[in-house]
Amino acid sequence: MAPPSAPIRRINNGPTNKAKISLVHIFFVTLIAISIALSGLALHLSRQLTSSHQDGSTSVIASGEGTSAVSNALHGSRDRQNEQSTAGAVESNTDSVAKRNNNNSGKYAQDRVYCMVPFIWNEGVYHAIMQSWGRRCDVINFFTDTIVGSKLTGDKITETDEGYKPYWEYPVGTFPQNVVFINMTRAWNDCTEGEGKEKKVCRHIWEKMWRSWVFVEENHLDQAEWFCKVDYDTFFFPDNVKYYVRDYKKWDPFNEYHYFGQKIQHRNPMREPMIAGATACWSHKTLHDIAEVYRNMPKGFKGGERGKCEDRAKATEEATTSLCLKRHLDVDAEAARDDQLREYVTIEKIKNVLTWNRTEQGEWWYWKGKPEGSGQMEECCAIRPIGLHKYKLPTEILEMEAQFFGELGNKDYNRLDARTKRYVDKVRKAMGTDL
Repeated sequence: MAPPSAPIRRINNGPTNKAKISLVHIFFVTLIAISIALSGLALHLSRQLTSSHQDGSTSVIASGEGTSAVSNALHGSRDRQNEQSTAGAVESNTDSVAKRNNNNSGKYAQDRVYCMVPFIWNEGVYHAIMQSWGRRCDVINFFTDTIVGSKLTGDKITETDEGYKPYWEYPVGTFPQNVVFINMTRAWNDCTEGEGKEKKVCRHIWEKMWRSWVFVEENHLDQAEWFCKVDYDTFFFPDNVKYYVRDYKKWDPFNEYHYFGQKIQHRNPMREPMIAGATACWSHKTLHDIAEVYRNMPKGFKGGERGKCEDRAKATEEATTSLCLKRHLDVDAEAARDDQLREYVTIEKIKNVLTWNRTEQGEWWYWKGKPEGSGQMEECCAIRPIGLHKYKLPTEILEMEAQFFGELGNKDYNRLDARTKRYVDKVRKAMGTDL
């Protein structure tokens, strides 16, 4: 038998000349038809690719050429880990994309909200957020350390057999596209507490914050007008931020400095009031200008607090943020309260804050510096809340989603105590989710 590559020869009388001409004609007509079809297909694909490139922002937002793409790192190249943006060694996953909600229209079209979540990679919490309040952000990114491993329950670390390793050693596709990896200079997994020296997360939140904000300013500044740092354990209401800045305050994000949230004033009276870390929001102008301050501030100081805007180990994120804003931009922390002096952001679970009584409890640190007549007990909190804090577990986050946005009478709503249920009812009515 002839090899497969050789032509197969058949012995016969052969076709007539007329038949030969007919076959040749059919062959060439078929060839021309195939060529036309392939040309049309190529043109169609070219148009599709061009359109996809131009309109890609309808599903994801590319962060720009200034980022260090990690697709090479995920394929095993470690050279990419040394590429740095101005933020100081920032790497992000697969083209540094940010997931975006495309339903922002109408009067809030120019009040888009960017949700920046400082994070230690925790798959359960990530998915709970993306299934709940994260869906309502116009842009949401999770900023996490490049070293990944172990099981996290809140701030408690449970060691696993897998141990710790850099994210680029995990298979491609392990991490969602809106996870941005920050090359921190301080490790998150080397803190202990208690007699048994139980391992806990060292969040080094100030370093992560300033590096993350520089990254956002360099890569995503044009994707929103309002930029909110949201703790992973805060249940966040992006639509209420829009209500607050547009309907209630009528602020201009491009020409005005704003830094707002739960205002805390219990520290040294010589120091600036600050916004609690649960939720802190900035205007576009504030982010644009403070990023330059962060780029140029001193880095790596190993001593204690000395009243300077600088990168420093064990620096308090809230206090250092307020110091940098005040000393360099003359921006003050603004309390997010309504006209009845009710807070838009809580620092504790709502069921607990609803019991805080200033008259009976006295002037403990939470009340220090708050104006007379500030809301308390069932009038503690605005009925269009921006952030409710201390919901650390995925189950808690999803329960909050059901209570505020689920079908009326669902099991998570029905489990609420009477006081909390009354507050939730007011919120749902104000937001129009009580239908």
